[in-house]
Amino acid sequence: MEFIALGVIGLFLLALAIGVPVYSAMGLCAALGIYLVEGGVGLPNKMAVTIYGSLDSFVLLAIPLYILAGTLLQETGQSTKLFNFAASLVSRLRGGLGVATILACALFSAVCGSSIATAATIGLVAVPALAANGYPSARAGGLIAAGGTLGILIPPSIALLIYGVLTDQSIGALFVAGVVPGIMLVAIMALYTIASNPKDPHQRHYTVGEVGRAALDALPVLLLPVLIFVGLYTGIATATEVAAIAVVYIVTVGLAMRTLDLRKIWRAGLSAAHSSVMIFMLIAFGALMSYFFTITGVPHRLTAAIAESGLGFFGVVSLMVIFYVVLGTFLEELSMMLITIPILYPVAMQAGIDPLAFGIFVVLAIQVAQISPPVGLVLFAIAKIGSIPFDKLSRAIVPYCVLMILMMYAVCYWQGIATWLPRTMDYSR
Repeated sequence: MEFIALGVIGLFLLALAIGVPVYSAMGLCAALGIYLVEGGVGLPNKMAVTIYGSLDSFVLLAIPLYILAGTLLQETGQSTKLFNFAASLVSRLRGGLGVATILACALFSAVCGSSIATAATIGLVAVPALAANGYPSARAGGLIAAGGTLGILIPPSIALLIYGVLTDQSIGALFVAGVVPGIMLVAIMALYTIASNPKDPHQRHYTVGEVGRAALDALPVLLLPVLIFVGLYTGIATATEVAAIAVVYIVTVGLAMRTLDLRKIWRAGLSAAHSSVMIFMLIAFGALMSYFFTITGVPHRLTAAIAESGLGFFGVVSLMVIFYVVLGTFLEELSMMLITIPILYPVAMQAGIDPLAFGIFVVLAIQVAQISPPVGLVLFAIAKIGSIPFDKLSRAIVPYCVLMILMMYAVCYWQGIATWLPRTMDYSR
């Protein structure tokens, strides 16, 4: 059985290396593995039932809705107002524009749920502003790429939503669990930016009145994260219902302010549909791979092996950190989640890591993967937007990767970082 499992995993990696789409590689390799283990009798029926079961979830409706909310917000062009508001708040700090970039990414993340969308949207505004204030292109790109990864940690988060579906955890609790780690990571990135970046020679200092006007300009967007958090924390609405409310809010405000029209809404809808179909394909065929791992007993054997190894808590956490960092260098984030969670979730539970804390750990690992060459998708997006040499951008992002890895350890050792706030709420979906 072990040889079949190793052979299928090796075949999957080979398929990725020769350019087979991830969902196709997962589906074909899983089907072959199930055939080798259980035979061909009833195989099509097993595959159909497994795929149907993986997608038969009301919670998954939130994925296209949150993606649509992000694409609609991109079409409104409100990123400039968000960046100006963030810049006005921190204009008197050393490296204020750099801090403003991190803060603007955090604010946009609280609506969007996608790292690439966050980095791309804020990057269009931040790249020229940072360049005009003397920031080297690689340093500016590193700031935006690191800030962009906050899109999958600060709620709403599509990655946390998928984790909740895979592990049967409360989506609302997971979203709220991301608030404190998200704020901490923003603060850590901001402190590093203040310490490592020079003063902005051309950055103007805003008066209190100008800060107020910038806040009023950005108010329609700033109210949306509050609406999302209150809905989730109080239990007034589920994660899916909050997503629908966010879409209605953005469309209503966009039409009222004339920043949206039917053409932009159609374009946002098409973009959201394309992204959603890709995600659902990954979920469907990832379920087949999870079923294959289950029938071969890989998670159970791995958990038993680690338990008997005597590594201790630090050793187990370090192994998972190394595993995710290495895997993230050649596998994109959602595929990595779908493949690793069925295997490592039992290991984390055996080690005594809370399911909510492990969810934040996984998302932090994905953040590192998104900015790790050679596959870091956020790096590619920023390199293209800012015309930044990829090798220089890859070096500039290293300190932020280190900060995120340290945060992964912190969440495991002080799990209250992730669990304290959701413990105060109702865990119902």
